Amino acid sequence: MTGLYIHIPFCAKKCPYCDFASFDDILYLADDYIECLAGELQYYKKNKDIEFDTLFIGGGTPTMLSEKQLDRLFTRVYSVIDRKKLKEITIEANPDSINEDRVKVLEANVSRVSLGCQSFHDRFLQKLHRIHNVDAIYSAFETLRKHNINNINLDLIYGIEGQSTADVLYNVEKAVNLKPEHLSFYMLTVYGHTEFGRMAEDGLLNLPHDDVIEHMYLCGCEAMEKAGYRQYEISNFAMPGKKCLHNLKYWQSQEYIGIGSAAASYFQGKRYVNTAGPADYIKKIKMSGNPAETSEIITPEIRQKEYIMLRLRTVEGIDLEDFKKIFNYDFYEKYSNIIGKMLDEGLAICGSGKLSLTGKGFMISNEIIGKFF
Repeated sequence: MTGLYIHIPFCAKKCPYCDFASFDDILYLADDYIECLAGELQYYKKNKDIEFDTLFIGGGTPTMLSEKQLDRLFTRVYSVIDRKKLKEITIEANPDSINEDRVKVLEANVSRVSLGCQSFHDRFLQKLHRIHNVDAIYSAFETLRKHNINNINLDLIYGIEGQSTADVLYNVEKAVNLKPEHLSFYMLTVYGHTEFGRMAEDGLLNLPHDDVIEHMYLCGCEAMEKAGYRQYEISNFAMPGKKCLHNLKYWQSQEYIGIGSAAASYFQGKRYVNTAGPADYIKKIKMSGNPAETSEIITPEIRQKEYIMLRLRTVEGIDLEDFKKIFNYDFYEKYSNIIGKMLDEGLAICGSGKLSLTGKGFMISNEIIGKFF
């Protein structure tokens, strides 16, 4: 079955490191935007034979919507798709946007919440220009649990200016003490067109050295594993049975539909990407019902590259027999020189018919993956 992603582009404040299509000055569009989401979803249901089994509502900050708007969003979505067939329903939230009234709506409509904590140090939250403090994390988590949200992910960021490995391990300790079902552990990445990107270009951002960042990552991974969380992707750790089913679709090259501004879809051998501007998105939906701005056919060459790229992001890695069945050649044999060097350098392991990256390999995964193209 197919995954459904819904993009909510509204934020209280745009984070200086954020590379997503989110905006902090257009909340006045929310009512129109919700109706257009429903319109696009109806377009897909009418024109494609699709059944959904996962729903992920991301952003932006979906919980920036008011209680009434959230309730209407779910009502409109569930009027189009069969909620009973959904194995997982996730929504992203920030601690500052969590309150009793909103969580009552979530309790009635979702099975999983992904909470953007980022750090359990107020000083690093300030460096990231977050608008919540540590107390808000604890308050939000408690409110979610109180209202029967029994599947929670916490986001953590490492590699912040001035951060040490000890700081990172403190974050992990505080996070695991809350006993969430899932942890996402992201390296701070600086993109050129963001505020942090401009600061870095002007020499105003002094991030930890690569060796320090690698140490943060490896030590953080080890701490989460010791606490019972099993790594299944570069940045994702879960208690047994609590992997994010929706995100697994991306990493396993399964089909998904994305609705909303800037959302992408991968369906029936094609990829579609919607127009990025929310106002333009609303205009396109009202005119034609179809907001796709670009589309491409996934050729065998593209499919192969994406298979390699996505599978090497996971702990399971590339199943060599599966690869041979799909692409009609022996991956290990063709790339034996590259793989041999990776094994010698401790960047990969090969066993039980699978090739996967080590923690050290994950740190330079983009460089490694590029060697196969």
